[in-house]
Amino acid sequence: MKIKMAYKFIGILLSISFLSSPLFAKTTITWWGEFDANRSPVVTEIVMNKFNAEHDDIEIVMEFHEEISEVTRTAMLAGTGPDIFETPGPSYIKMFQDAGFVKSLDEYDAKYGWQEKLLPWAYASGVFNGEFFAIPKNYESMIYFYNKTLFEENGWSLPTNLTEYEALAAEVKAKGMHPFAYGSTGWQPTHEHLVGNYYNNVAGPDNFYKALIGEKKWTDQEFVDSLELLKKHMLDGYWSGSLENYYALGWDDFNAQFANRESAMLMIGSWGFEPTLPGFADKSDDWDWAPLPNMTSEGGPSNFQLAIGSTFSINAASDKADTAAYVLDWLISNKEYVLEITGNFNYGAWLIPLKYEDSDFPGDLDPRIKRYLTEFAAATGEGNYGYTTWSFFPAEPGVHIWKDMEVVWAGDITVEEFLEDQQKLWDKAREKDQLIPVGSR
Repeated sequence: MKIKMAYKFIGILLSISFLSSPLFAKTTITWWGEFDANRSPVVTEIVMNKFNAEHDDIEIVMEFHEEISEVTRTAMLAGTGPDIFETPGPSYIKMFQDAGFVKSLDEYDAKYGWQEKLLPWAYASGVFNGEFFAIPKNYESMIYFYNKTLFEENGWSLPTNLTEYEALAAEVKAKGMHPFAYGSTGWQPTHEHLVGNYYNNVAGPDNFYKALIGEKKWTDQEFVDSLELLKKHMLDGYWSGSLENYYALGWDDFNAQFANRESAMLMIGSWGFEPTLPGFADKSDDWDWAPLPNMTSEGGPSNFQLAIGSTFSINAASDKADTAAYVLDWLISNKEYVLEITGNFNYGAWLIPLKYEDSDFPGDLDPRIKRYLTEFAAATGEGNYGYTTWSFFPAEPGVHIWKDMEVVWAGDITVEEFLEDQQKLWDKAREKDQLIPVGSR
């Protein structure tokens, strides 16, 4: 009996030892994202905590960093870094991919059917040289908010061509207000929002597309006309009253300006649903949104400008890539979790470009926000879309926009000179195979 008891005890000890061995240890997946004081706790709660609660064999450990691309690049140069990492968009993925830091996701795409789950144009943004490297984390577009009550009080209508656009701006200014609230303090790349708007709505998305793929040059007259009109409107005080004001105002300033009726409209990305709407908390019926208007003399339909704000990828050096891919699939396969995250930000951030249906959205969702989500999806399916510079410009031409447009507005160089430099940078990027993927129209 004593011998049997001893054997039994030894067996228990061996079982405990075996089960606690590395063979049965949890696989830890490290995930690095961009730090945001408001968003990071929400993402931690819904992604990390829910995943970990649902899995006994895998554990996500999330870290959030300011300047995420630089922190990640430095770690990867040292041969370390996370298993899953986020970037601010396709141009950054291209830089990481060129350096050999990103694992191809083709085998996981085939295994999990990611191409079928994602919107086609968004999926295409992650394909470099025929291989899939990045899952879009959120999609966005430039739109404008307007004070609906103010428009009704003054009998104003949304413009559909350049004449109506400039007439509306004149009427708004005659009332002692600014046409648009906006500013660049704290985020100089705001200039890209303006340039992209005029490229899409003056030159037009077809010409924009042809320039992106090299069938047109940036020095062509359509783009000269676009930037000349932008310069005129900027110097005429369309944005917060003057060029000086535009340079002086930051995020909180121009949102407050719009909420306080100092400006009739606010041109901003769809991320503006998050920070702008709280200013209308006690007057929630006053605001509405619309696509940016066509600014040609003949007019035409408005378009939604495609943008990928950030991406998910897997570190090429990770020895747990299969598990990391499983984690990413878990996320994009749970629409309810994705929508729970983005719902915390008025659907202005963390909106993974999945193929959503009306039934996916909560019943109490503000109909104006739901209209944006459904109209944007429909427009992209119908080909009624344009492009943003920060998603489809290589790094150097993008930096050129937000640094040298100020030189144009100051009158130190001409629009033509600016575009000649832009074309040179594009030629250089094409020679170095640095162009960002653009899906066919």
